[in-house]
Amino acid sequence: MKKNHWVLYTLLFVLCLTIVGSLMIGTPFIYIDQLSAVFAGKGTMAQQLVVVEFRLPRLLISLLAGACLGVSGYLLQGVTRNELADSSILGINSGAGLFVMLYLGFFASDSSPVFLLLVAFLGGLLASLLVYLTAYRRGSFLGMNRILLSGIAVNAGFSALTLLLTIRLTKENYGFVNAWLAGSIWGASWPYVWTLLPWTVVLFPIVLIYSRRIGLLSFGHERAQSLGVDVVRSQRLLLVLAVALSCGSVAVAGSLSFIGLLAPHAAKMITRRENTSTFLFSSLFGALFVNTADILARLILPSGEVPTGILIAIMGAPYFLYLLFVKQKQH
Repeated sequence: MKKNHWVLYTLLFVLCLTIVGSLMIGTPFIYIDQLSAVFAGKGTMAQQLVVVEFRLPRLLISLLAGACLGVSGYLLQGVTRNELADSSILGINSGAGLFVMLYLGFFASDSSPVFLLLVAFLGGLLASLLVYLTAYRRGSFLGMNRILLSGIAVNAGFSALTLLLTIRLTKENYGFVNAWLAGSIWGASWPYVWTLLPWTVVLFPIVLIYSRRIGLLSFGHERAQSLGVDVVRSQRLLLVLAVALSCGSVAVAGSLSFIGLLAPHAAKMITRRENTSTFLFSSLFGALFVNTADILARLILPSGEVPTGILIAIMGAPYFLYLLFVKQKQH
């Protein structure tokens, strides 16, 4: 237990370092004394503009989106009992992205962030419903292999449809879709922060209460049911919560793959079990991974930046293949 506390303190310290780094790094570079002056209200107008209007919203979006994706992955892996489960792999992100693209590309040139988030949630919910109906068998529990294969198929279908519809977009909207597909933190403005923040604040306590059922589900469906858990209802409820968290992230940060895979695995390496601590560590690791990738995206190119989602995919894809080909042989 004490070991977990030290890991938590270390993780929070590293996260604080990346938070300061995110506010400093970029063009122009803001030194620590200049950053202190900005928050003391003594910085120049240019420094105030860069830090308060551009980097601070981007930082908050990175932290919130990463935390949402980390917890979403934790819920999905707990529901499916499959360590390969992730909102991007199961098609939830692509479903949300398709609806966002359809709405912004064809129906609205300027939408409120709140409505955009709801549109993304509907798309993700549709994708998860398709996965659920495809994997569900009457009279049996939700099988881990069936839901993973169904998710891969739904993800492929929504992704193909998204790419197909891009040929009908205008030049301006096509640029937006490319930025979203690459995982740029495109909603880096205060209206998007004030949309995602309440969404997260409301959902996290609900998830914390109901995620305790994941510990019971880890004993197996039959044993969990014998302990008084309504397995099917719990699976559906946790699935909806996972969809809501991942779609909120997708609506403001774009397609960030593999965070829901990496963060829970990093958390379980510390806790060794599924409990409230795993929930906390999953959110912190998700925030850390996205924020770190966002910082590295600004450093790789001397001018401009690499989309954050590409860097995350570079980290996540090899680990996914490792789990797929190496760990599966152990079972």
